[in-house]
Amino acid sequence: MHITVEHIEFKKALEIVARISTKHLTLPILQCILLVVEKGTLTLTSTNLEIGIEATLQVQEKTPGSVAVSASTLLQTISLISQKNIILSVNDGVLIIETPTSKSTINTIQTNEFPSIPRINKKPQIINGKMFSFGIKSSVFSASQSSIKPELGSVYILQKKSQTLTFVATDSFRLMEKTVPLQGVIFDSGILIPYKNATEIAHVCDVLEDNPTLSIDENQCALTFKNYYITSRLTNGSFPDYEQIIPKEYITHTTILTKDLQNALKKTNIFLNKFMQLTLLVKENTITLKAGSGDVGSTTETIPATTNGEDITLSFNQRYVAESLSHIIDESITLNFAGIGRPLVIEGVHDRSLRYLVMPMNK
Repeated sequence: MHITVEHIEFKKALEIVARISTKHLTLPILQCILLVVEKGTLTLTSTNLEIGIEATLQVQEKTPGSVAVSASTLLQTISLISQKNIILSVNDGVLIIETPTSKSTINTIQTNEFPSIPRINKKPQIINGKMFSFGIKSSVFSASQSSIKPELGSVYILQKKSQTLTFVATDSFRLMEKTVPLQGVIFDSGILIPYKNATEIAHVCDVLEDNPTLSIDENQCALTFKNYYITSRLTNGSFPDYEQIIPKEYITHTTILTKDLQNALKKTNIFLNKFMQLTLLVKENTITLKAGSGDVGSTTETIPATTNGEDITLSFNQRYVAESLSHIIDESITLNFAGIGRPLVIEGVHDRSLRYLVMPMNK
């Protein structure tokens, strides 16, 4: 292999592809990027067996070939180069990286050990990449970090209404549902993308400008961009029928300014106990937040509110409440209380594309 490649484009491709390379005791090849040169095209591939990414670049080719090298070593080396063009060549199992002012060598691994990237033959659909990413990022934080129930460690994507997709994630203590407009997309059934893979898909959608096509089969989904391809395995299993846990009736509705609640939470965060317990006291014209720790002290923050319904007092994990607010674009939000021991549902006053449910803490 002997090529000349443009530095900026090569670095960009490496930054995207190298993110999913992972340390693996029994499969060191997963720490590598596969570089393949053929007919003036350089293809960069990485995978951790859960998700795979492929990028293609046009290069000046002298000799075709392939090589697998450490993703982190290659990326760090290329990131510190300032010249416009880079020469890559292979000699005696070593990748040589040359510029007019530098020369580096990186040891390689046999390419026949590198896993193949799955391809999907189903009919693709063009999607708005930014909106697809927005849906993932608005919900993925609520997914479970545990591997005990893989369906809870995933983002559930379904089509409840035409011209939209709904993104849902839950860890059984809180649940986020976000609906985004996506014209022309048709989902016959919902899919479950593991949350780490979903995060990487969102990142690629944000970095790349063009809108991808989306393909789905029984076990995989894939997004194809102009020069990039990313594929993820799908989680086997069924997402909970979450509509059943969303209350149909409420005893109290409280409307407050989003910033007022965010500012109050910053103060109570200082005084939280080890359980991160936040107590909300809702009255006719106010909502009061209380937090206390035997080691630190306590605080009480009262903010104005418009309330319909009964007075109510409930305790929640503060992080669960606070994490939802950065995804709400409305200046005002409504807190819907279903009663003692029942979920709190947070919605925007005007934007109803988002629903966030959080369970109260046991006293």
